Amino acid sequence: MQQNVTRPPQVALRVASLERSLRFYLSLPDFVRASGGAPDEVIGPGGVPLLLGGPGLVPPSGVPEAAPGAWVYLNRPDLPALAAELNQQGITGAELIEPYPGYRHLLQPDPDGYVLAFWESLPVADDEVIALYRSGVDRLRAALAGLTEADLALPRAPGKWTIREIIHHLVDSDLATFHVIRLALALPGRTIHPDVWEPDEWMTGLACADRPIAPAIDLFAASRAWVLEAVATLPDSLSRWVQWPSGYRAEVRDLLRQVGGHAIHHLIQVEETRKKHGR
Repeated sequence: MQQNVTRPPQVALRVASLERSLRFYLSLPDFVRASGGAPDEVIGPGGVPLLLGGPGLVPPSGVPEAAPGAWVYLNRPDLPALAAELNQQGITGAELIEPYPGYRHLLQPDPDGYVLAFWESLPVADDEVIALYRSGVDRLRAALAGLTEADLALPRAPGKWTIREIIHHLVDSDLATFHVIRLALALPGRTIHPDVWEPDEWMTGLACADRPIAPAIDLFAASRAWVLEAVATLPDSLSRWVQWPSGYRAEVRDLLRQVGGHAIHHLIQVEETRKKHGR
């Protein structure tokens, strides 16, 4: 079965055997061969194209190449049903997890060590959103407890960010959304024009590989304390919202859920790094 390509590939995956990879991907539910695009494109759930290529892969301009072991995010509803279908087809290795309230993952490794990270949002109560957001500071400090300066230079895998870089990224992302949350609280209903935030550019521009993390942690804790106090004080705070020029609209509860989950996602990476290196 084939499907027309309507957008560029989300990512390029360098594989050892193109034949083996195509056989694997096309055996998965909701994956089809692309038509009208590159000969080695497959289309996953939601119409998301992925480009597969052998050792000589040269991704087209604008198509990022996944690092070894990278997660490839694909939105798909009803992940327990997908897990059951994979099991019925004899496709092994899938792990169904809920890393934090309101979010579910099904992690399926492919033959080359990439991880298909299928995800879906789940209903979540406002008190759970607040608890998730509040928990970030303690979880951050616990994830770093006992680490030395040398430990902060440990990567999760070759080509991946170090623990130090993960922490700087986590805080920079939180602060980018902190400004949006403040706008939503102060000027609800406005259309905003936030600056474009590209993580790798910030990582380089701010020399995150070498700078200390203590001031970043203090900033993370202070900004979250400010938000929690404001949300507790202002009427209907979680329902206040802003929208982007594209028409995308986000309430404060959505923003807290997003950054709350984003922090936990990266702290899990820190915990995985510690486990891998015996720290």
